[in-house]
Amino acid sequence: MAAKDKANSNKNLRALFSVICLCIIALGLIVYFSTQRGDTSVNEATTVKVEETTEVQRRVTVKDEEKNETEPSQQTTLDETTEATTEQTSMPMNETNTPYKSFYKYPVSEEVLAGYSEELVKNETMGDYRAHMAVDFKAGAGTKVVAINDGVVLSVTENPLYGNIVEIDHGGKLVARYCGLETVSVSEGESVTIGQAVGTVGVVAFEGSLDSHLHFETLLDGKYVNPLDVMGKTE
Repeated sequence: MAAKDKANSNKNLRALFSVICLCIIALGLIVYFSTQRGDTSVNEATTVKVEETTEVQRRVTVKDEEKNETEPSQQTTLDETTEATTEQTSMPMNETNTPYKSFYKYPVSEEVLAGYSEELVKNETMGDYRAHMAVDFKAGAGTKVVAINDGVVLSVTENPLYGNIVEIDHGGKLVARYCGLETVSVSEGESVTIGQAVGTVGVVAFEGSLDSHLHFETLLDGKYVNPLDVMGKTE
């Protein structure tokens, strides 16, 4: 009987150990799976943050592209404005201002004191030889000087040798320089009409040995030409 009780006691003890082992295994599995779920949540959160950062960078890139697209447009507008300004200050050619063909007024009297010469001639005032790329029209000091045709005043300047100079674009690539003025009655950018006063005769310092006169130069397409020829006049 005692042997039978001892056998039952051993059997119960083994069962108890088995239950304890099962409990330990179950607890270990619970802890393991709980840890795995926690790691997954952290990883998912990290992934979301990376995607948000990428989206922000994409927005910055879009703004830069918009800025780059705007700059060429502004430059184009600036270029167009400059070109338009240049066209407005240029005197167009028409039937009344075609060089060598149209009618041109004398800027002062018709009397020529010194003619146009591309050859070297003696300059008594300066004591040297130089080309005389102009026509000197005799006129007393204070005589009114008029525009030879319609035009646009390109500049009004002062030079120690030439005195006051008014440069006028008369159209057809013809530009006239009225030199040695005492007074000036026009300003840069102003439109003038044929016969309009541009100033009065003064002194041409580098031709001081000559009688009072207007030193008159003409350029066609940037090259000096004889004023009398281009205006259809003769000496």
